[in-house]
Amino acid sequence: MRNPLFVKVVLVFLVTVALATGLSQIDYLVRERTQRRDQVVAGIAAATAHDQTLIGPLLAIPYTRIVKTQKPSEKDEGKMIEVEKRFSDCLYLLPVELDMQASLSTEQIRRSLYHAVVFGASIAIKGRFASAGGLLKPGSNEQVVFGDPRLVVGISDPRGILRAPALVWAGQPLDFLPGTAEEKMPNGIQAPIGGLNLQEPWSVEFELTLDLRGTQSFDVAPVGDTTRIGVRGNWPHPSFYGQFLPESRQVSDAGFSAAWSTTRLATNMLHQLFEHLRNNRPLDTLIGVRFVDPADSYTQTDRATKYGLLFIGLTFAAFFLFEVLKRLAIHPLQYGLAGAALVLFYLLLLSLSEHVGFGIAYAIATAGCVALLAYYLSFVLGSLGWGLGFGALIGAVFGILYVLISLEDLALLAGSVTLFGALALVMALTRKVDWYQLGDALGARRGKGSNGA
Repeated sequence: MRNPLFVKVVLVFLVTVALATGLSQIDYLVRERTQRRDQVVAGIAAATAHDQTLIGPLLAIPYTRIVKTQKPSEKDEGKMIEVEKRFSDCLYLLPVELDMQASLSTEQIRRSLYHAVVFGASIAIKGRFASAGGLLKPGSNEQVVFGDPRLVVGISDPRGILRAPALVWAGQPLDFLPGTAEEKMPNGIQAPIGGLNLQEPWSVEFELTLDLRGTQSFDVAPVGDTTRIGVRGNWPHPSFYGQFLPESRQVSDAGFSAAWSTTRLATNMLHQLFEHLRNNRPLDTLIGVRFVDPADSYTQTDRATKYGLLFIGLTFAAFFLFEVLKRLAIHPLQYGLAGAALVLFYLLLLSLSEHVGFGIAYAIATAGCVALLAYYLSFVLGSLGWGLGFGALIGAVFGILYVLISLEDLALLAGSVTLFGALALVMALTRKVDWYQLGDALGARRGKGSNGA
């Protein structure tokens, strides 16, 4: 008690620690509600179709390599007998040219407070397979026997196939069968291809149409030697990702369109597919679009709570500055009550944003918090004008917070400049304060209060 100023600072610090605990609980609640939202989205996807990844089309050509060798006969040592060994495998052939055009229509499916973006994709694929003949060159003592090729299209969740896909191969319609017969990529469709002389040069054009349903995102593997992909949709907030971003894109409130172009020199797709189908290695080269919800209240609330302790500190600094400049004592309990109102702001923001837009929820929570603090501080500070002034200051603080949330990429810079400006203002206003004399004055005011003066 010999240094009342130090005691006051310690008590305010303890109040701040208690409020930080409250903020951490709200942050935990935000994460819990986010996990619940993700579970609901997963449930919607389980009832419709998950994220869709399209791999293909590609030709899977089974073959058997017959190797003939000579070895001594066990019955007659002087006689050699012929031994035949067979090795079965599969050869994969990618399109020489591939053009894919996808038209996506999206809708939001709601369940309780949450929703998921579900899309329907109408996909038209044109391309050409070709070979110079002699896919495999047998050795002098070998023979290669090819089986019937299969046109394979990998679809990560075949439940999303809405109608029977249509395939036209060399001008002839062919039917698809379920599955791919590939152990590492079982989900998808296949069509047996006949009439190919794999030992001679050949070239075949094909067309494929596919209607597919999925949730949240759509991925494509650019499997052609030359691949052109065009995607358009009615979602106004697409997020393009993958190793190749669109060469051209247009995004508006009515939707988006994007176009990609790649070559096998850039993708090394044959090697990647071999590793994927043989060693279960994930494909690195995918082109995708994700349907982002920009009004994700949980993400924005989480970002807001990260600034909570900072703005509580700024508010307490303003209180303390008022004590210094106006010689008016504010009790630590009054610090705590004002800080509790600031903490409850984030709880109001979280609960309201689940029912209305984040911007509206932020405005309502700010108005309620500012009105309560202005009313309370007008009595604490003994002046309606000072109470309204502090209310306006806190409203400005929350306005700055909203700007920081909205800036995203410039949030760190804006926050740093704001903190520097606040520190500079405090230093300028207290540049002539005698802190030793202030401590004595604080002790004298506290002594008078305890004596009933």
